[in-house]
Amino acid sequence: MRATTITIIRHGETPANVDGLWHGSTDTPLTERGRRQAERTALHVSRTRGDARAVYTSPLCRARDTAAPIAARLGVALHTEADLREYHLGEWEGATFHELTRRHRLFERMREEADWRPGGGESPRGVAQRLGDALRALARRHPGERVVVVTHGGAFALGLGWLLDGLPTPRRVVSNGSVSDLCFAPAPQLQRLNHTLHLEALP
Repeated sequence: MRATTITIIRHGETPANVDGLWHGSTDTPLTERGRRQAERTALHVSRTRGDARAVYTSPLCRARDTAAPIAARLGVALHTEADLREYHLGEWEGATFHELTRRHRLFERMREEADWRPGGGESPRGVAQRLGDALRALARRHPGERVVVVTHGGAFALGLGWLLDGLPTPRRVVSNGSVSDLCFAPAPQLQRLNHTLHLEALP
């Protein structure tokens, strides 16, 4: 039986990405460049993964606005899934990555304490399990098919660590507009990570 493949895309660029801010649960729009990334990604996916049966997206607008042109190009339905949302850092939302790294030791403590809730938000383990469970559920919903998921860098890194390594640690980084392929056969296998050639020379 054919395996289920989930093509996972990180949303396009946002002002927070440009400014080096963490906007996990904050609803941030795409920049103009982010919208161009979304259009380029949609064209690439329609040409290379035209067999996709549906597109699923985080409810945050930066993901939805990346997913919409993909669904339109593919001619398939667009579904919103709450569990695809980004890692929520509670009162630390809007902090710079410099502050999170130097002052709060966010990434160091994430590796040390899987159930720690930074800023009163979500724990690394909670996010990893939430995202991982969402991807597994989609694989069960679409046996033998391909679907596209548009999500966020932090949640994706944690979920992928959970699915592939059994650890809620962000070992893999993906870029805005990147394309990755995760195959469930039935155990998850990473086929492609952080493909961005379709975005080359984008101003």
